[in-house]
Amino acid sequence: MTPDTLDTRGRKAAAHEPGAPGASERRYWQRVRVLTGVLLLIWALASFGFVFYARELSHVKLMGTPLPFYMAAQGTMLIYLAIIGAYAYAMKKLDALSGKARSDDDGE
Repeated sequence: MTPDTLDTRGRKAAAHEPGAPGASERRYWQRVRVLTGVLLLIWALASFGFVFYARELSHVKLMGTPLPFYMAAQGTMLIYLAIIGAYAYAMKKLDALSGKARSDDDGE
């Protein structure tokens, strides 16, 4: 017996019906959720961690500048760019593995 899943309209769809998500599609979306969760955790730590612990981290120097000042000035922006790059790279690999790869053209 296979468990029922929800289709795109929120109705229950049996696994044997056309359009019902298969095991590979569920695995794909599980990986996407894990990736998104990890990157959101990194974002939260970068955004709130350095601000919350600024006094404790003020004795740490990065190129002669206190770490909280450096992170507030430009460090978190570099982390955000790295998060975006990591997401794009990981999603491209996940899409290629699952066969969801698309071409970059506009359909022309």
